[in-house]
Amino acid sequence: MKKTLTIAATIAALAFSTQAQAGAAAVCIERDTNRAGNLYDSEFFMRWGKSPNVDGYIAVRAAKRDHKRTYPNGTPVCWHTGNEKFADGGYFVLIKSGREKDGSGAHMNKWALGWGIDRTQAIIAAKRQMTKRDPIWKERVHSYEISDEGEI
Repeated sequence: MKKTLTIAATIAALAFSTQAQAGAAAVCIERDTNRAGNLYDSEFFMRWGKSPNVDGYIAVRAAKRDHKRTYPNGTPVCWHTGNEKFADGGYFVLIKSGREKDGSGAHMNKWALGWGIDRTQAIIAAKRQMTKRDPIWKERVHSYEISDEGEI
């Protein structure tokens, strides 16, 4: 009986120590129209947490609340990490495009969120999202800057 209890206690301890880290990030973006009639990102609302009780859905609800306080009638564009879990923690970055003018010369701005197991993977994912959000954006031509980053 003593052996069984020791084995059960060991298994329980291992189960608690090997649980996946949970954390999340979300961004909601307010968009506006430039003088050429094209949409651009005007402001972002970022929320993240590093806790077993936080997932992307909780983070995006918080970011949407922040957006609604500033833009009560606005509809944000949002991205989040979902319920993805990182065994040893994760990382997020929010990058801002270096492309400042659209084809007509009017103001242009885009942000993109990326996440992964480390900063490098998060940047790669953010650049991938930037190319989806702005097909003309090229890193070599327009570059980018990091607007926000952190561990999740």
